[in-house]
Amino acid sequence: MNEIIRRLGWFFRRNRFDRDIEEEMRHHLALKAEEGGGAEAANRQFGNIALLKENSRAMWTFAFWEQFSQDVRYGLRSMAANKLFTAIAMLSLALGIGANTAIYSFMNAILLRSLPVQHPEELVILNWRSAGETPVVHGMDGNMYRNGNAGHASPNLPFAAYETLLQNKDLVSELFAYAGAHEMNLVARNQAEVSRGLYVSGNFFSGLGVNPAVGRLIAAEDDRPGGTPIAVVSYDYWQRRFAADPAAIGQTILINNIAFIVVGVTPTGFNGVDKGFEPMFYVPLHIQPIFSRNPVDEAKLRFFDKNFYWVEMMGRLRPGVGLTQAQTVFGDRFHRFVEGTATTPQEKAELPELWTQAGGGGLDSLSRQYSKPLYVLMSMVALILVIACANIANLLLARGAARRREIAIRLSLGASRARVIRQLLTESVLLSLSGGILGVMVAMWAIRLITWLLSDGRDEMVWRATLDWPVLGFTAGLAVLTGIIFGLAPAIEATGGPVAPALKEGKIAWRGSSRTRLSHVLLVTQIAISLLLVVAASLFVRTLTNLHSVDLGFNRENLLIFSLNAEQAGYKDAAVARFYESLGNRFRQIPGVRGASFSNCPLVAGCWGETELAIPGAPVTPGKKTSTSTLQVNESFLNTMQIPVLLGRGIDAHDIASPHGVVVTQLFAKKFFPGENPVGRHIRIGDPATDLEIIGVAKTTLYNSLREETPPLVYVPYTQNHQNLEGVFFELRTAGNPLAAVSEVRRIVHDAAPSIPIANVKTQATQIDQTIAQERTFADLCTCFAVLALIIACVGLYGTTAYSVARRTNEVGIRMALGARRASILWLMLRQVMAFAVAGLVIGLIAAWQSARLVASFLFGV
Repeated sequence: MNEIIRRLGWFFRRNRFDRDIEEEMRHHLALKAEEGGGAEAANRQFGNIALLKENSRAMWTFAFWEQFSQDVRYGLRSMAANKLFTAIAMLSLALGIGANTAIYSFMNAILLRSLPVQHPEELVILNWRSAGETPVVHGMDGNMYRNGNAGHASPNLPFAAYETLLQNKDLVSELFAYAGAHEMNLVARNQAEVSRGLYVSGNFFSGLGVNPAVGRLIAAEDDRPGGTPIAVVSYDYWQRRFAADPAAIGQTILINNIAFIVVGVTPTGFNGVDKGFEPMFYVPLHIQPIFSRNPVDEAKLRFFDKNFYWVEMMGRLRPGVGLTQAQTVFGDRFHRFVEGTATTPQEKAELPELWTQAGGGGLDSLSRQYSKPLYVLMSMVALILVIACANIANLLLARGAARRREIAIRLSLGASRARVIRQLLTESVLLSLSGGILGVMVAMWAIRLITWLLSDGRDEMVWRATLDWPVLGFTAGLAVLTGIIFGLAPAIEATGGPVAPALKEGKIAWRGSSRTRLSHVLLVTQIAISLLLVVAASLFVRTLTNLHSVDLGFNRENLLIFSLNAEQAGYKDAAVARFYESLGNRFRQIPGVRGASFSNCPLVAGCWGETELAIPGAPVTPGKKTSTSTLQVNESFLNTMQIPVLLGRGIDAHDIASPHGVVVTQLFAKKFFPGENPVGRHIRIGDPATDLEIIGVAKTTLYNSLREETPPLVYVPYTQNHQNLEGVFFELRTAGNPLAAVSEVRRIVHDAAPSIPIANVKTQATQIDQTIAQERTFADLCTCFAVLALIIACVGLYGTTAYSVARRTNEVGIRMALGARRASILWLMLRQVMAFAVAGLVIGLIAAWQSARLVASFLFGV
């Protein structure tokens, strides 16, 4: 302790110490001179004065920190003295580090950030997967996605499976269930809006370890059949709709026209367990059937049918229990359960299996969608940073050659090579940290830009990329690592080689071949990586161009779409149809509206549905089901969408009144009636089957998205099945800007039914563009990255060429004095540059060819 105090005391009195040691050194030199030989002999006998001073300081101080502070001060002075070099280097690094920080912030928000709950590392998610079809799944309300070429996977399970797995108390302290409540009509304080909620089991909040901000949360006694309709609202909704008033507890809200009592508010920052789904409210799981037309049948389906998959599950592992053990025990119990639900040999042959995954980050719906794109973008911005590092390393090599004499003097005065390298690395790290600080500001702008590109005007982008502490820590670490990477090789080169020749040389002291070779390698690397990024950008731009050139089959311009759900406001069956028809007639009276129609789903909006199809008289293959997609429409749908009818006629008012005629697409006719005229033929669709007559054939239009293969499609009158007409999308064809009619549309709907909110208001063109938002974002970002890479590479090429020309000035002068022409001198200099460019292009093309396969899944028509 006394030693530390002594050295700290020196740190605050170091100027006095330097004067004392200087005076002591002069005293010893004077004594040596008096002993004989004079001052010169005394200096030789005494030794290296600078080294002796350094050793004395090391005895009295914390040598490392003293030297470090000296290096920092010298580095700052060096940066200030070379303003142009510093500005170029900081700008290059700011762009590279800023881009990396922005992309990493999205990776952190989507892939890495833990749920704001107690001990998220203890959470586990239960899913199922299969290698092929899953005939044991008779029905599903949830999400299913591809697992390999033929398999499927899903987080949705039967409620009976939840009750079975709930018995494993030795594995989990809590096992809770939940299910999404999408597109619900929520009315609070006379304000109606379309919202999303979550059905949760009674131990949902206790299992997560979440405490209420106000009131209480849903408990086990609330989640039971016939329980009181209560709700917990989210913190954001409480602030927005109730102005954060504690008196909101006990108030009544309407969810799909059913009264619920607000009993609590979730804590701030808690937005459920799925980063892609932010609920506005939470209600007990067993309350779900009351929202259906037939609550008794719905309860039987949801809670007693072992082949209906709809709830999702998450558990909290007990201390000492790992995922492997949970997988084994849960998997065995689920296998026995699902085996008991299989009744046919085919069902028993293709049983799904349970698999567990860590639940600390929440559900993986967003990670499945964005993980691969984010890794691709992260690779691209990392290459941008590599180019910037190579560029700055090249500039530092040239600068090191110019400072060779300075470095040689330091080495000759006794400084070790490691000491000089450390000082040069300190300068590099200071430079990179300065670039990192600017990079944070670049990242703030880039995050807003990328969020805007990804959202494309949508409100459901619930996850938020921010510059939180983990992201800032990543930026700081990246800046330090970058400084070491681009500064190490130039520092080693600058301190290598003999000292004596460097002391005798002038402006450019040392012409080491190794420095030149390293500079050339860095230059070729920059060109190769730049070409790789340009090729990647061209692939994504070509993909976007191909998607925009796809024939839609209808006119997407001047078309407004929006959704309404009258059933959630209390309208039933035929009253729903009459309400929609009445609104359609009023919409047609809006000035500038040329046509109005509605359907149960808009075109090219990600909708997908299939129903069984039977064609009387057609051959039937045993065990093989035929299906088609359907779209419920009114009589003006085809005219409003400007879809031409090629054979027969379209749906008219007579078909609406007597719903037995349908219109099929060209693709349907070609697939099921090849070489025949299908008009007048009959088909049966649905279960139970309904006999329908084909009255017309319309041009094939895109149905699901620009990328998905278009299925056979049948346009069915909306009156054919009132029960499936819960919510509809209106399509309004206008003479000018479709958004100009929005205010009048809202007024008409409010006058007709104030409790019915309008949702999903957008133009058809915007709707289509949103289905390719990822492709548009890739094309825009990759183009920016490619341009940035080219700029940095051009700066590096120019700097290296300028240095090479300056180094050969004497040679050029001699050649011109001997009669060389200016053109030959230019070719002499450009020949080497072109050789580097060709080498970089060849390497870049090979790398691009190999890398193109990695992004093949993002491409379309390329």
